[in-house]
Amino acid sequence: MLMSQKLNCYSSLNHASIPRYLGSFETPTGFCLIQEYKKAPSLAQPRHFTPEEIKQIAIAVLEILMYLQRQRQTVIHRDIKPENILVDRSRQIKVYLVDFGFARRGGGEVAASSVVKGTLGFMPPEQLFNRKLTKASDLYSLGVTLICLLTKTKSIEIGNLIDKDYRINVKPLVPKLSRQFIEWLSKMTAPSLQERYPNAVAALTALKPIEVVDTDPIQKLLIHLRKLSDSFSDAVLARKQTLVIGTTLIVVGVGITSYWQNRHVRQLRNTQKCVECNLQNANLRDAYLEGADLRGANLKKANLEGAFLKSAKLNGANLVGAKLNGANLVNAWLEWTRLENTNLSGANLEMTVLVGINLAGADLRGVTLKHATLANVNLEGANLEGANLEHISVQRAFNLRRANLKNANLVRANLFDALGQRLEGANVSNFDLGEANLKGANLAGASLIGINLRGANLEGANLERADLTGANLKDANLTGANLIGTRWEGAILPNGIRYYSQPRRTYRRRN
Repeated sequence: MLMSQKLNCYSSLNHASIPRYLGSFETPTGFCLIQEYKKAPSLAQPRHFTPEEIKQIAIAVLEILMYLQRQRQTVIHRDIKPENILVDRSRQIKVYLVDFGFARRGGGEVAASSVVKGTLGFMPPEQLFNRKLTKASDLYSLGVTLICLLTKTKSIEIGNLIDKDYRINVKPLVPKLSRQFIEWLSKMTAPSLQERYPNAVAALTALKPIEVVDTDPIQKLLIHLRKLSDSFSDAVLARKQTLVIGTTLIVVGVGITSYWQNRHVRQLRNTQKCVECNLQNANLRDAYLEGADLRGANLKKANLEGAFLKSAKLNGANLVGAKLNGANLVNAWLEWTRLENTNLSGANLEMTVLVGINLAGADLRGVTLKHATLANVNLEGANLEGANLEHISVQRAFNLRRANLKNANLVRANLFDALGQRLEGANVSNFDLGEANLKGANLAGASLIGINLRGANLEGANLERADLTGANLKDANLTGANLIGTRWEGAILPNGIRYYSQPRRTYRRRN
């Protein structure tokens, strides 16, 4: 049974950075997986990597983990270490993750086996103590691996860096790295699951905008001012600001005079940081705010139309009534952000993390949520006409009741996690598409297991190869829908009858 689980876990994986499964066999001493050979040395072999190259390696491994964590049943590797990461740098850095002998499939959480398996020093505390594993477990192992590379520590010596509380004091080990990168490493290797990033998407989102090594302050300011100038190159200049840095004279065109009159806006434009500050009614249209730190900021009714907010931190910010139509929010953090009555039509929220968001009745026409992660999001009555929800990953409660999803794209959308667990009946208290307008929506290959679609309008929708196992479709409109290859086992059909591919047997008790 154990051998079969290992085989199923690895053989079904298909990713360019995971060597292909070729076969398997069992010996008196253990079970062996045969995989495709990659001509690339492991990170355990002494080589010099720059901090920037180590960041590239981290990004590559996180992208592999994202693939594993987006499987219908999450795959946890359980043995990430320098020996199991191959890096080919003959032309450009190419990373491979190998040795899935300890890997396991599971849902949101995976229980450890009765025997602790892994490599000491790289196992997170929950694995070491045989507790439940989550998507954050592999992040700890990756963080320790990166610290090995940065400090040139051998795998067998990693225990020398870990204190009695299972913490690694990163800062003294890599003093030349940027504060943001040190904080990121510390969060990756936090002993407590609650202090770690919850999954690979969150860790990657936080890492991408970080500069690994601090740039010279003058150079950073020059780069920042160049971005500001480019952002407003097409604007009608109201006036010009002149800044003198040493012997260098810089003239920056500013489209709106009020930017320089408002202290908080000026702080934001100069430092890309304005935590918990007041920007109510601020005019930040088309502003360049990539990676800006706006946690807890008051942006109520602010004009952020067309703003470039890629990788921005908007956790806990107040954006009630704000204009974000056409804004670029790729990789942005929107945890517990207030977005009631916010205009997000045409905004790009690809790869964004949305947690605890109330978007009831919001205008989301044409919004891009491709590869976004959503948890505890309320979209009741929202207008998602023409929205791109391809490959979205839903976790925990997610309400789309009475939402307008006309012509929306839900190809390969993963809605299974919304249930929190596999439910074979119509108990869908955590996920509701009842009465939703899905006319013409593309749901090809979508996982809709056990979901409530009662009274939903699916006229002309594409449900090819969709999984509707146990779903409630009573009174739903399926006129003209593409139902090729759709799975219906246990589903309640529009006529109210539950569908079974095999007839149910009834047994009579003998007297």
